[in-house]
Amino acid sequence: MANGIVAEPDLQFTKDLIAAGAGDLKKCYQCATCSVACRITPDNRPYPRKEMIWAQWGLKDRLLNDPDVWLCHQCNDCSTQCPRGAYPADVLKAVRKMNIQDNARPSFLGNIVGESSMLVLALGLPMVAVLFLVYISGWSFPTGPVKYSAHHLNPRDGYIWVRAIQVVFSAALLFAVISLVLSLKSYWNALEKNNIVEARGPRKPFIPSLIEALKEILPHTTFKDCEANNIRYASHLLVFWGMIGLFVTTGLVFLQVDILGEIFGMHQLMIPPSQNGPNTIPIKILGNVSAIAFVLGLGIMLVRRLTAPEQAGNSSYFDWFFLLTIFGAGATGLLTELIRWGGSVGGAYAMYTVHLMFVLSLFLYLPFSKFAHLGYRTVAIAWGKSVGRNMTIPVAPNYVPPAPAETPASES
Repeated sequence: MANGIVAEPDLQFTKDLIAAGAGDLKKCYQCATCSVACRITPDNRPYPRKEMIWAQWGLKDRLLNDPDVWLCHQCNDCSTQCPRGAYPADVLKAVRKMNIQDNARPSFLGNIVGESSMLVLALGLPMVAVLFLVYISGWSFPTGPVKYSAHHLNPRDGYIWVRAIQVVFSAALLFAVISLVLSLKSYWNALEKNNIVEARGPRKPFIPSLIEALKEILPHTTFKDCEANNIRYASHLLVFWGMIGLFVTTGLVFLQVDILGEIFGMHQLMIPPSQNGPNTIPIKILGNVSAIAFVLGLGIMLVRRLTAPEQAGNSSYFDWFFLLTIFGAGATGLLTELIRWGGSVGGAYAMYTVHLMFVLSLFLYLPFSKFAHLGYRTVAIAWGKSVGRNMTIPVAPNYVPPAPAETPASES
């Protein structure tokens, strides 16, 4: 056929999708209930029906370069109403994981985070790095009264050299940022290359498109339309803004202590001492409130996955690795604070050591774990807005929607 479309199925890709968590995709018989049930799918390119058939056919290039997979917020409205139990949301989740691995720079780190066989290595790298810093610094926890500062415990010589923490963690964060930028650039180029018709049409400039995307992402407005698992709106909002608060706190402390303080001797410019104790300093309050919100939101996610898996979706190793790593960072940071308040010096420094391991894990694996979702989702939404994709179709004048039919009972 001169105008036909040649399908080149990749059966190994379908097998990889099933292994990544899309185990029930073969049950789909294309009834389109999933696209009808989804409250956030666009009018002109509804998902996930088309993605389900692409997955069954093994159309790797179509799926990995489909920006619609990042519009899905895993609310599982589609999965809970699927009459066949095909779990479309899990299929899209598996595609997103493979998207991250396909664009990872360097690629082997994507495999470390995504494959359960690499768990020992994934945990071992940050653990060995932090323990090495403790070892070369003297391998001993300080004793005596706790030395308070405006921001955290004071890592004195004999525990971990402050300079060692600054160099290693700054290098890890710089590596993560560069790697994520390269990965997102690769993904953007793939969208341009594999969606030629849209990419060559009328375009909106990148910056206005990015601003539109951020206006949608920052308040998490899309989550409000999810019905089956709407508690995810609250949990994600707590985690998202808690993380931002912690990032701002850490950045201000780094600027005050390590830049202004160490280099210019301006120790009290941004974080002046409080007459009522170190925990009444505004930046400290921001850090504590952010940490509580962060841990609370993650706790809701974990409980939801354990108690309501039919609504939270099937959890893969990729999901659990990210959740436990990020929860570990927040929980150990909060526990360090509480133990310090209790006056246990050795216990506080021991917990702080574990906290550093989790934080270094987050830095190293930021571009390769579910942490990268924020970057990929932003790029996909911004690209869609740039090319005018997924615009809502205006409703015809005087249109009256039909009365909703009763939903048939799902098969067990």
